[in-house]
Parts: sequence; C-alpha cells; structure tokens
Amino acid sequence: MRRLAILATAAGLLAAAPARAQTAPALDDPEANVVEELVVAAKLPGPAWWRISDGDTTIHMLGVLQALPHGQAWDTGVLDRRLDGAFAVILPPEGKAGIGDLPAALALRGKLKSTTPLDAAVGGLAPKLARARAVLGKKADAYEGWSPLGAGIMMAGDYRKSVRLETAEPERTIGRLARKHRVKVRPAATYKVMPLIKTAVRGHSREAGLICLEGVLDEVNAGPEAASAAARAWARGDVRGAIAGPRNFQRCLLALPGMADLERKGTRDEVEALSAAMNTPGHAVAVYGIRGLVARDGVLDQMRARGFEVSTPGE
Repeated sequence: MRRLAILATAAGLLAAAPARAQTAPALDDPEANVVEELVVAAKLPGPAWWRISDGDTTIHMLGVLQALPHGQAWDTGVLDRRLDGAFAVILPPEGKAGIGDLPAALALRGKLKSTTPLDAAVGGLAPKLARARAVLGKKADAYEGWSPLGAGIMMAGDYRKSVRLETAEPERTIGRLARKHRVKVRPAATYKVMPLIKTAVRGHSREAGLICLEGVLDEVNAGPEAASAAARAWARGDVRGAIAGPRNFQRCLLALPGMADLERKGTRDEVEALSAAMNTPGHAVAVYGIRGLVARDGVLDQMRARGFEVSTPGE
C-alpha cells in the first residue's frame, strides 16, 4: 500500500485498531505554520514546483495534495519534461502492511466497538453527528455500536467515497509518466504500519477519539467544495489556495499518540533521501505533500538549513 503521506496509510488501517483510555493529548501539528517566502504562485503552467540545487545536481520538487477529486485535470507538461533524463523519482515515505497483519487487524477491530449509544458517547457533538449522517444519507442509527474513534474512521471512509476523492492521485499519474520515461521510482523510506497503529490507538484517550471524530464531522458537514477549491488551486499553481484546503482528517490523526512524531520522522526521512540524491550529478524529480514542503521546519526549510539552494515556483 502506498500513500503520498504515511498518515493516510495509517488512516486506512485504523479500522482494525483498539481503543483504550489513557491521558488526553494536546494537539501537536508539525505543519501548522508555513514559511511565507516559500508560498509563491507558479509561473509555469500546472502545479507548483520548487528547485533544490547545488553545484552539479538539481532536484525538481513537486508539491502535491494527498488526494484529488475524481476527474480533476492538471497540466502534466512540466512533469513530463523534467522526467526526461532524470536519474530518479523520489516519493514520500510509504507505509507497508503485509498479509500477515490481517489476523491481528481483524482481532483488533472488535475493540473499536462500544455498547454505549453513540449519541450519548459524543456528548455535545451529537448535533454535528446528526447533520453529518444526513449529509451522507445515512439513517439515524448509522455508526451505532462504534466508539467515537471507530465512528470517525468509518464516517471518513464513507465521506471520501461519497465525494469520490482519489487517494491514488496524483501519484498514479506521476508513476505512469515515470514508467514512460523509464525512470526508477523509489520512496524516501518505508515503514511497517501495524506497530504504528497499535502504538497510536492503544494509547489514545476518550478525548482523542472525540477530537478525531469532530475533525471528521467538520469536514463532512463543510461539504466537498473546500477540498475541490484547493484541488483547483493546486492544479493552476496557486500555492496559497492549495494549502488553504481542509485539514480536519489530518487533525483527527494528529490527536492520536505518536502521529505527530511520525509526521516529523517522515519529513526527516524525506530530507535525508533528498540530501543523498544531491550526491548524484544530474537531475531528479521528487514529490511531497505541498504543505509539508513549505511548513516551518518542513522539507524545504531543512534543505536550506543544510546549505542547498532552494528556488520558489515564482523564479
């Protein structure tokens, strides 16, 4: 399984994880703040590119969204040209789950269940929950029998299906064009997902489950237009518009223990992979979540701190 962000991989498997109350977490968001001088609209057609370079190596860095609405078109001309003669395509860290993880996932699934009526368990979130059920066309007893975290996970999946968000894009298109140019594609790092899920969910509190559910409810109730607007902005190189898209699903995951640290690890591993690639003369293409690129202490901020030259999409 591959995702453009390791958090999305964890989200896909959390439906099999347990819930045990511990201490309430403080929401830790590594991408809350951005470096304003990096948030520059693109001059070239299509999505925005940054450039990392030293004396004899250039890495063309494409910032992407974690999913695109079905049918969202984007100009791949710049990508196509930059893949010509590239020595590699470096993708973000990916999560891996093997067939051997299935029994553990199935055994853990039941621990997301709850005998407490969901409306009672969510307290003041009940009106948001009722509205979200209506938005999704679900009955009043939909998601009954799940804990708040379990309900949030199930509802997130239903919402993404209902608005046809494609988590395989734009990565699938990038991979197809890389194969056309016979460029090797590799992730910056690979992580085993099940240990991460166990750590995240076994230690999560009731409060974390409610934070997670509220993030999902807010996104469902806001409707698909905000995500669609961010995707359209991304496709035309409007960086500020792209990073202004909804982040409630990410907020949901960041409420769980270890997830913020995992996101930071993904950034560090991306920086290490890029730095290693700078030892190879020539040019390469790299891909990373657009907000993670321009975040304070994000990928580009760290590459500049290492002494590499970083050019913006406006240059």
